[in-house]
Amino acid sequence: MPELDVQTPVETQQDARTDSQHKEARNYAPAARPERRRERRQKGPRQVWIQATDANGKVIEEIQLMRDYSRGGFYFVSSLHCYFVGMHLNVIPSFGSLNLEFVAEVVRVEPKPKMAYGVGVKLLHARDPIPPHHPTQS
Repeated sequence: MPELDVQTPVETQQDARTDSQHKEARNYAPAARPERRRERRQKGPRQVWIQATDANGKVIEEIQLMRDYSRGGFYFVSSLHCYFVGMHLNVIPSFGSLNLEFVAEVVRVEPKPKMAYGVGVKLLHARDPIPPHHPTQS
């Protein structure tokens, strides 16, 4: 996200640069942000099954390709305009032979060209693959 060029009165007094120097400084790219991810990202397409309920209560279900993934989350591109930050999803990412269902949370949504959206997802926990058995008493 671009940084805002806002100065407080104290900064204005301390900063003696001219307007032309400020304009020149804005032309340079901002410094790279430090990496915040805990796990290394793996590149390459892998399928993911996604199910959720949108803000109107409509069930969404789609299969997409993860653009990159790690143990803690993944990123995919969708043409659906229904994802929002904080939304909970049920997902089954294809991580190899062990495909568990996870509860996940959308942590980033960014517009892409051609009416698409990049969606960053954080895996919260695996769902119980076998529901608990409650025997009925007769």
